[in-house]
Amino acid sequence: MIIRQSHLKRGFTLLELLVALSIFSLVSVMAYGGLQTVIKTKNITQQSADRIAEVQLLMMRISDDLRQAVSRKIRDEYGDFLPAMQSGKNGNETIAWTRLGYRNPARLTRSNIQRVAYKLEQQKLVRITWPVLDRAQDTKELNSEVLSNVESIEWRFMNNNNEWLSTWPDEGENMVLYPLPKAVEVTLELQDWGKIKRLILVASDT
Repeated sequence: MIIRQSHLKRGFTLLELLVALSIFSLVSVMAYGGLQTVIKTKNITQQSADRIAEVQLLMMRISDDLRQAVSRKIRDEYGDFLPAMQSGKNGNETIAWTRLGYRNPARLTRSNIQRVAYKLEQQKLVRITWPVLDRAQDTKELNSEVLSNVESIEWRFMNNNNEWLSTWPDEGENMVLYPLPKAVEVTLELQDWGKIKRLILVASDT
C-alpha cells in the first residue's frame, strides 16, 4: 500500500506581517532617536570644548601682553604723548599699553616693543596692534577678533598703594614714578557663561 504525504506550504498571514513591520518600525525609531541624541551630545560637547579653548587662549594672550608691559610712552598720530598704559572711561571696553616681545621673524630693522590694545565692538573683543610705536597719520592699525559673544569687559588697576582704580592712569598717581599698575583685573561677561574674572600681575620695569 502506498501512502502519499502532502506537504502543505504555509506563508505569513497579513496580521503577522503587520506585527513584524510595527516592531521593526518601533526599533528603528528608537535607534534613530538614540543616534540623534548621541550626535547632539557630541556636537554640544565639541562646541563647549571649542569655547573653553577660545576663552583660555584669550586669557593667555592678555596675560602675556600684560606681563611684558613696559613703561614706554608713545606719540599718537597727532603727535600727542600717550601714557605707557591707558584705559577707557571707567576702565571698560578699551585699554592700550606698550609691551616687549614684538616678534621679528623676518629680522626687519625695527624695535621689539609694540603697542597693543583691546576693544569691545558689537559684542566682539578685538585686539589691535600697530606696526610702529610712535604713529604717523597714515599708520594703519591691525585688528583681529579674539573672542565673540562678549556682553561686556571691565578692567581694574592696582596702584602702588595697593588700591584698586577703575581707570588708568589715575589723576592722583605720579606717572613718572609709577607709569604702570602693579596688577590688572579683567572681568569678562559672556553671553553663554556669565562673568569670568582674571587677576594678572604686571612686571613693571621701574
